[in-house]
Amino acid sequence: MNRKTVLFLINGFGVEKKESYSIYDSTLMPTFEELSKKYLFETNAIESKVTTLFDAYRNASLDVSELYNYSILDKDIENKTYFNNPTLIKLKQDFELKKGNLHIFCLVDTSLKIVNHLKETLKNLNPNKDKKVYLHLVISSNNIHEYKSLVDVFSHINMELAEYAPIGFILGLSSIDNTAKQVDINFFFRMFISKVGEKWQSFTQKFDVLYATKAMPRNTKPFIVNSSFSLTKDDTFLFYNYDNLNLENFIQTLRNISFGTEQNNFSYYSLFKITSKIDIPYMYEITTSSNSLVSNLEHINATSLILCKKEEIPVINYFCNGLKNQASETLKFVDFTNYQNNPNQIVSIINQFDNDLIIINYELEEAKNTKELKEKLKTIDQVLKAVYDNMNGSKYTLIVTSLYGMSKVMLNEKENICQVIFSGNVPFMYIDDFITKKDYLVAPGNINDIFKTVYKTIKKDSKYNSIVDKKNLLYKIFVK
Repeated sequence: MNRKTVLFLINGFGVEKKESYSIYDSTLMPTFEELSKKYLFETNAIESKVTTLFDAYRNASLDVSELYNYSILDKDIENKTYFNNPTLIKLKQDFELKKGNLHIFCLVDTSLKIVNHLKETLKNLNPNKDKKVYLHLVISSNNIHEYKSLVDVFSHINMELAEYAPIGFILGLSSIDNTAKQVDINFFFRMFISKVGEKWQSFTQKFDVLYATKAMPRNTKPFIVNSSFSLTKDDTFLFYNYDNLNLENFIQTLRNISFGTEQNNFSYYSLFKITSKIDIPYMYEITTSSNSLVSNLEHINATSLILCKKEEIPVINYFCNGLKNQASETLKFVDFTNYQNNPNQIVSIINQFDNDLIIINYELEEAKNTKELKEKLKTIDQVLKAVYDNMNGSKYTLIVTSLYGMSKVMLNEKENICQVIFSGNVPFMYIDDFITKKDYLVAPGNINDIFKTVYKTIKKDSKYNSIVDKKNLLYKIFVK
């Protein structure tokens, strides 16, 4: 028989870094403090290397720390089958036949794998001297502490690919995806056509400025690195994306560009399928994963229910369902937007549904200032008290943790700009009367190990390894 388990997530919560604006004290969360003294609790055992809900559920569910589709290109390049990709062949032929240039909009994060993938692509295209290729680098990172790593990636791109293609623009993803306002998309294309706008030959210096102003990398406004690029009516566009990307408004604006009385004759291609109003040829399908929350729950004959806000459901479902945008009988959702701060309602849901796993998903990132953040922590603590009191001894196991530590710039109580930095050392509390501090410990692990511990808790004779481990005799002798 499966053991009902409640996973109580306070995402964004972690050990405060020294340089952080001070947020946490014991009076904010008295229930959390009390339970941490009574039950198995660690603050340094679990390390999360991600900083967003998107990356957190990818890592926790799939056990991958980078974009899942990197491995597809790695494999094809290693096996020398990449150049045989039909869409890549069609792109090359199209580019050779047309008079225009090629613009590659490449999504960049902190992985150096991008450099090798781009190099192999450019070597294959091998344009003649009359053909020009330009790289426009689009930053997808959400973490301001990744600027140093981004500089490393951009430097490698600049050094290793300069002979094939100069860097034209650098910009954040939020400037062109469907979260961008039309006025911002129009602003970018005015810069693109006129080449008039902010220019930085040294992107290193620009990143220093962005870091100093605490601007999120993906929110970087477009700036020109090399203005040798040009836009002509016969140009080809390759969107070098590794994941789902909605460019509906961006591509529609691009299609509307004219050259005097002449309409453009642009061609479009993408690495993986993107969302657009036109059919764009792409090289690869987004791959699904056989290792996910849903597949692992099915393995132990368990079901789950996730309480979260409506707008979070698509992202959580996508990763927990193995990179599939579809419903599953194993995984259900409840939109708790209107009652997430109501302890009685949360408890009622727990009691009403008989799922083996119930995940309660809170996001501290929603707080706009430090006052809101503190109030949110207080409210979450009140919900935690109600969920704990509802256990009635051993009705279920309660695990309280976080999938990532957040870093966010916000206004403090004095209306001054400050930065709240919760580290990747996330708290882990295991509440079960049969698992005592005297006999058990929390072993080091990552956020995927949190999910494995959940599976093991639900079904004790399953194959999964838990970070909640029994102390051996030597530990009891030498460690007090």
